[in-house]
Amino acid sequence: MSFGQVDTTIVMDDLVISGNRIQTPFSEASRNIQVIRLEEIRHYPIESIPEILSYSPGVDIRQRGPVGVQSDIGIRGGTFEQTLILLNGMKLTDPQTGHHMMNIPVPFDNIGRIEVLKGPGARIYGQNAFAGAVNFITEIPSERRIRFRGYGGSFGSYGGNLSLSLPAGSYRQLISFSIDGSDGYRYNTDYRIYNGFYESELLAKSGKYNLIVGYADRKFGANGFYASPDYTEQYEEVSTGFAGLSYEKALKNLTVRPRMYWRWNRDKYLFIRSKPSIYQNLHITNTLNFEINASYRSRLGVTGFGIEYRIENITGDWIRGGEESKSNLDGFTRNNFGIFIEQKAKIGKKLDVTPGVYINWNSDFGWNTFPGIDIGFSVNEDLRVYGNIGRSYRVPTFYEQHYNSPVEQGDPNLRPEHAMTYEVGVRFMKKGISLEGNYFYRQGSELIDWVFDAVDSIWRAKNHQNVMAAGLEVSVSLDFKRLFHSRFPIYNISASYNFIDQSLKISESIISKYALENIRHQIIIGVDHKIFGRISNSFKVRYIDRVENQPYVLLDDRIFYLSENRGLTIFIEVMNITNQQYTEVLTLMPGRWFRGGIKISFGF
Repeated sequence: MSFGQVDTTIVMDDLVISGNRIQTPFSEASRNIQVIRLEEIRHYPIESIPEILSYSPGVDIRQRGPVGVQSDIGIRGGTFEQTLILLNGMKLTDPQTGHHMMNIPVPFDNIGRIEVLKGPGARIYGQNAFAGAVNFITEIPSERRIRFRGYGGSFGSYGGNLSLSLPAGSYRQLISFSIDGSDGYRYNTDYRIYNGFYESELLAKSGKYNLIVGYADRKFGANGFYASPDYTEQYEEVSTGFAGLSYEKALKNLTVRPRMYWRWNRDKYLFIRSKPSIYQNLHITNTLNFEINASYRSRLGVTGFGIEYRIENITGDWIRGGEESKSNLDGFTRNNFGIFIEQKAKIGKKLDVTPGVYINWNSDFGWNTFPGIDIGFSVNEDLRVYGNIGRSYRVPTFYEQHYNSPVEQGDPNLRPEHAMTYEVGVRFMKKGISLEGNYFYRQGSELIDWVFDAVDSIWRAKNHQNVMAAGLEVSVSLDFKRLFHSRFPIYNISASYNFIDQSLKISESIISKYALENIRHQIIIGVDHKIFGRISNSFKVRYIDRVENQPYVLLDDRIFYLSENRGLTIFIEVMNITNQQYTEVLTLMPGRWFRGGIKISFGF
């Protein structure tokens, strides 16, 4: 759970979770959902979207380098392929590889809040919400405003963002640009990241219209990023475009939300940066989505229903040994069709039940059905007990099926992943105190991973028959501003502990690249407090114990000045204060990193 910091108080009971069909007040949610609000994001020691999620319980952000230059996200021991990423409820699906899912074409300054759904999300969002889903929700300011952020720091790092909001009555617009760069914290880890973003919203008698357009371009040295840390000369360029148009019409008891959106991704990879003719890949993916979601209120409760259709395709070329040809990923196309229906009903004043089902057809894998049910019981206004069961599903990427290189071999006969997940939990919220504990058990089959073949010295894509995962999460947050008074020197203390036990039910020993390197123990502690005057401090501690790796502790800190009218912020950040040496996904991560900067916001 998340509460306000510095001079902002957040009452989570008033928050509505942005489901695609049924909108649920946070206090009535019957599953583990974390909401990260804008008021918190503004005070985290971060300069990128992936860094925000690194402080989320049960979330595993594995970065190759700083500021999310290339990052994977897993939830509850799941791989990066098993987490669905959404932007305002629209799926950022990439059929090539999940490595590109966090290439979100939005400057992080324009994120209004983030909703992290832990557990199976197929009933709500469809395929690939296997272990969880993360929904990034943008925000258009309601007043004319200019915002600027700039920073600089260690290793020649720098960044800046400029955004302009232009509301005019019932029509609002936001335009934003950002840049981040660095000379690199070690050889061949330099990067340049550019983002451009536009969003507009029109409130008319006929309904609400929304247009969103984003573009991200990143170029980076990829020293040891893929396959082996010995490959120090790798280089990559990734460009991502996104456009979405949506409409919402609310009638007496019926709300309808049709939308269409398109995602484009271009990935250029060089094995040796200075000699592109030796080995390089260029792949372009396109996904086109059409959806209609609706909800209807009656005496039986709220009925949510929807339909979706998506086309996915990939094209590609490569150069090997100076010879150019079509990639073996070139020319593949998939069609995906789905139907959703769910019903939220209250039984008496304290019990609510939400069963539902997602029926899916995929042109490569045929028909599948994914049922689920959430059950919640409100003991009183402050205490809620909940449980849920759901079946989840993920289809293999084109990369997992068809990629072929001297170090990796895909399998065209891979089967989709399936799992049944069970969760029980309890949540207590009262005047600045938030406590939550939950336990989950996931029984997976046909899980996909890259497994090392020692005979041929190659990584092969493979289905694991049975992978069992069980986990416990406990979190507490104390908002002292609500507990005591606004002048109390400590604003907020939060702490969480996660334990995940994941095992593969086979007899032989294997070397797994992703699926069996999950976080085993995770502790996150945050303290936000006043130093003096308008100067405050945000301190974060993370303890991470990953399977087959040595545990490590990371300390991050942010000291900042916030003006009385909130228009000026001056900050200093220190990441990895103790200069801890640690590795994520084959890559040695940066040591101690200093950043300092300024944020300015004013109306006109």
